[in-house]
Amino acid sequence: MSREEINRLGTPFYSTRGKGTGLGMMVTYRTIQNIHGRIDVTSELGKGTCFSILIPSIHAGAYH
Repeated sequence: MSREEINRLGTPFYSTRGKGTGLGMMVTYRTIQNIHGRIDVTSELGKGTCFSILIPSIHAGAYH
């Protein structure tokens, strides 16, 4: 993926696929952001893309 494509990930209705709606990545990004996580993307054009999803841990005392 190009840098521009990576920067647009998570944007509603943006898809790199011909049949995609562009909503799946938007929902994923919002879900991870809502729990204060992070998605890091690295890509080499024509070779592949790697997604690293970081989810913070929650202490047992944080649950009600």
